[in-house]
Amino acid sequence: MELESQRQRFRERGLELASISYDSPAVLADFARRRGITHPLLSDPDSAVIRRFGLLNPEYPPGDRAHGVPYPGTFVLDPDGVVREKDFARDYTERRTAASALARAGEATGPGREWTTPHFTLRTSVSNAEAVPGRRLTLVLDFDMATGRHAYAPGDHTYRPFALKMRPTPYARIEEPVLPASRPFRFEPLDETVPVFEGRFRVTQDVVLAVRDDVAPLLASADPTLVLDGVLEYQVCSDTVCYPPASLPVEWKVRIRPLDRERAPEPLRRPDRP
Repeated sequence: MELESQRQRFRERGLELASISYDSPAVLADFARRRGITHPLLSDPDSAVIRRFGLLNPEYPPGDRAHGVPYPGTFVLDPDGVVREKDFARDYTERRTAASALARAGEATGPGREWTTPHFTLRTSVSNAEAVPGRRLTLVLDFDMATGRHAYAPGDHTYRPFALKMRPTPYARIEEPVLPASRPFRFEPLDETVPVFEGRFRVTQDVVLAVRDDVAPLLASADPTLVLDGVLEYQVCSDTVCYPPASLPVEWKVRIRPLDRERAPEPLRRPDRP
């Protein structure tokens, strides 16, 4: 289980893990044994806690096998039990990976590719080198601008703003990139002030892997590796020079694994959830 694999990284941030579901203690114990889960799995068989937090998914009425399932998501609580952060999805098939959450929090990611231009060094990486359908992953771009160089940020100006344009794919939903805060830069030769990115900064790009029939052709192929590619557009300036607009092709690869659909042994299943 991907969440379990990131447990030590969360501990290094002072966070402990616990998962809650509407499954019985017996089902959770069987699942933990089969999958090597060591963090606490909390049972809420009547979805009482799930209802109290307003997380019950109304798409599944009483009598449906999935009745009682919550919206998938994560709470981050402080030592006093106060919710400090939350991240939820509307569809139960969609789950952000733990590594994605860490990447968006600024944590280091796995091996990637390095690109060098006259104006900056770029390291691209992805939160998860492999994942199952429905997972929300994060593509990462770590920039180190050369001394005295600035990339134009989106704003009210006529220069080419920084933009990551991803190529559409039927195997994933591409979300909007998350850019860092810019700063105003005074360009004396033209008597203007423009927003720029400078120094070291990170851009993140979420992608949500497709599910069911949409991803079936890729899983059935000889190499179920999803290539996510696009073009980085930018324009750079120095204290005295504005350089021509430029672009840089970038790509990431994620190996797609099938979902683990193994059920708990039949004697452990509830009668209303065959």
